[in-house]
Amino acid sequence: MSVLSPEDERLSEYLEAEGVLSSAAPASAVSASGARTRSTTAALPATAQRWLWPVAAAAVGWLAWMTYTRNGWVPFLSGVDLGIHEFGHLLTMWAPMLVVASAGSVLQVAAPLGFGAYFAWRRDLFATALMLGWAAESLNNVSVYIYDATRLALPLWGDTDGSAAGHDWANILTATRLIPQTDAIALTVRGFSIALFAAAFSVIAYGAARPLLSARKAAALRARQATLPVRTPRNPVPEVTDDTR
Repeated sequence: MSVLSPEDERLSEYLEAEGVLSSAAPASAVSASGARTRSTTAALPATAQRWLWPVAAAAVGWLAWMTYTRNGWVPFLSGVDLGIHEFGHLLTMWAPMLVVASAGSVLQVAAPLGFGAYFAWRRDLFATALMLGWAAESLNNVSVYIYDATRLALPLWGDTDGSAAGHDWANILTATRLIPQTDAIALTVRGFSIALFAAAFSVIAYGAARPLLSARKAAALRARQATLPVRTPRNPVPEVTDDTR
């Protein structure tokens, strides 16, 4: 029996979870002990896995292009953002005005980030990258809303009289006396949106490179195992045969 150090044992367990080393245990999201194992995408055929990252890069790239070329409105996805935004207001309708006004924008960004954190915990980098892209799109949508606080040009949900009295960010920035800094705040929020898109592409790049990195780790582990001493029992157990039963 080869003697592995604790570090090598942890590396071996990691490589088995990633599917690089063979393991008798089936792949699942969480084991009975609560430990994470490999993601659902790791169970896909090798051919499908090779296409995951080009698809993810194309999807996030398309989303980034749509985000910054359509004044903050992306078909379908921005409608989902709006629904989450209004739900944030509904959840906090009992709270003070500033909380209610900010809850919509906060929740529409927090929701995809929360999903992204969950998928990251599951080690599903493909879904994590997509959720980061969604969060980036949603945050840019918020920056457009902030920018409109001094212009009041956007059509608002429920603004039947055209007064824009329910403009969240106009109310927030007026109440906090930050209305003169509207443009700077909007540009800062857009900068964070760009950073989230960059994070999504970084996750995709890591996901694409991970099989190669894992294979190198596996090769190093096998080479180390080949140099380790092998323990043999001092008193070998005799083989059980039909005659000795």
